[in-house]
Amino acid sequence: EAQRIKNWSAKTTQAVKRLRSRYAFVLTGTPIENRIDELYSLMDFIDPKILGPLFRFNREYYVFDDRGRPSDYRNLEDLRERIRPRMLRRRKSDVESELPDRTDHNRFIRLSPQQQTEYEGHEAVVAQLAAKARRRPLTPQEQDKLMRELAMMRMVCDTNYILNSGDRTCPKLAELEKILDDCRLNEAKVIVFSEWERMLELARDACRRLKLGHAWHTGSVPQLRRRAEINAFKNEDTCRVFLSTDSGATGLNLQVASVVVNCDLPWNPAKLEQRIARAWRKHQTRPVTVINLVSENTIEHRMLDTLANKQALSDGVLDRLGDIKAIKLKSGKQAFLARLEQLVPADSSVSPPLFSSDRPMAFAKAARERINGALLHCEERYPAEGAHSVLYVVVEGNAAQWRSHLESLHHEYFGAGHGDPLAPVHLQVVEQATHDALSRLAESGLLSLTQRGSRTLFPDGVDAALREFTPEEQALRVELEAITTRKIRMARVLGEAGLDDEARAPLLDALLAQARSFAVEYRFVQPDCIGDAFPPALARAWGPALGVLQGFALDSTASWHAAIEALTAISTKSRA
Repeated sequence: EAQRIKNWSAKTTQAVKRLRSRYAFVLTGTPIENRIDELYSLMDFIDPKILGPLFRFNREYYVFDDRGRPSDYRNLEDLRERIRPRMLRRRKSDVESELPDRTDHNRFIRLSPQQQTEYEGHEAVVAQLAAKARRRPLTPQEQDKLMRELAMMRMVCDTNYILNSGDRTCPKLAELEKILDDCRLNEAKVIVFSEWERMLELARDACRRLKLGHAWHTGSVPQLRRRAEINAFKNEDTCRVFLSTDSGATGLNLQVASVVVNCDLPWNPAKLEQRIARAWRKHQTRPVTVINLVSENTIEHRMLDTLANKQALSDGVLDRLGDIKAIKLKSGKQAFLARLEQLVPADSSVSPPLFSSDRPMAFAKAARERINGALLHCEERYPAEGAHSVLYVVVEGNAAQWRSHLESLHHEYFGAGHGDPLAPVHLQVVEQATHDALSRLAESGLLSLTQRGSRTLFPDGVDAALREFTPEEQALRVELEAITTRKIRMARVLGEAGLDDEARAPLLDALLAQARSFAVEYRFVQPDCIGDAFPPALARAWGPALGVLQGFALDSTASWHAAIEALTAISTKSRA
């Protein structure tokens, strides 16, 4: 099974390729899922002479940028011709005349209010991290957090129960029950897929309510038990539903089923087709219905378009479909941000920028004015380790002459009282000759710059109008203010109904959302929990309400009355 050796650098692949025999062949329905490197690994096992060593393959079929990273494909027509004699290709379209009909349906389902609240919380964090990524490279911790938050957005599209065992709200479950009930009337067997086992737990409860026999196939089930579950679904008339994670999306023949329900969509279209192929394959005798349960106006909804786009590379290289010259390599930061914007679009209805939050850019502008034209160059650089940045300044003449002026300015913008751990904590001032010497050493390879990235503040930056809030920052502030208002309203309704304890949770959520809005405004690190919502440097932002709100956050018995009035006043003033 070729899936096991698509990653040419994996230990499994290296072990398999040490096997020696007169003949070799691999079997796969998806030779290419993401990039042509996967195809290289397969052909390297079959006959290493076809594509040669990896460095030659890369040189022939990739275009590299000035940093040595792949930026585009080339010569894909040649690649297709070279692999053609070694490939026996039979596509689903070739055998569709031998297969029964297949019908695909997308059923759109609205999130519940509880889901919407959770979803918007994770979406706000993603928007904040995406805004940071446009200004500077994300740290590894921030990158990991971004991927976690995206995954949690997808989980919430199914049910809050995946992340919170106390909340079993799941609108998709009601739709699934209707489907299962219809299938029972039509005597059809059903495969239900979900990426998350907790979603399947709710589906299993639905089967029990409907008194439908079911099989259970997840990664937590031992191998011997899995075989028994598969046989029960195939052979027992009372076993009507096969509940499976993606552990059952490959290698299973389940033609006894004629309905496939996807509770959620995988990132990759090949994985989606692998799920469906469990039922829609050779020896299937009944028409197959595929139903995708899609949460409306969410990341899941927008994934429908991105799934379709990923088929072009495979179709072009393997099957002469489409314009192969139009296929572009999508990788790197900008491509990732473009995909992220497509999945989590910014709010286009935000109001114009209010005032500056880009202190490094403001520092560069002030430095140009303070040292009377001696400023030649200013960059914000991001070291390989740590989240902070370094202001790198090149001046005309003697660096010592201007260092004290720039250090004083640096203290004004980033000194004690600002409390921003991501602020440039270092200032490096060098003269033109030193800068030129360092640049020559770096270009010749004698000096290695260990930095994640940089951005030019002068002359490119400050010659344009000084930036106010970026559209992304402003969109995030609008989003956070909306969360604050909604949570305050919820807390007020609960409190006025005499449910003081229940009012506490949404009020704390409102408090955290307001703190995050202040963090955007004052360029601070976003607080992850209520305990981080009151850094000393934000005391002026919280104003007289600081003591009231801190007391409410720390004291679980504190009344909601004073806190809700204080937070309402702050929120109203912040929006104004």
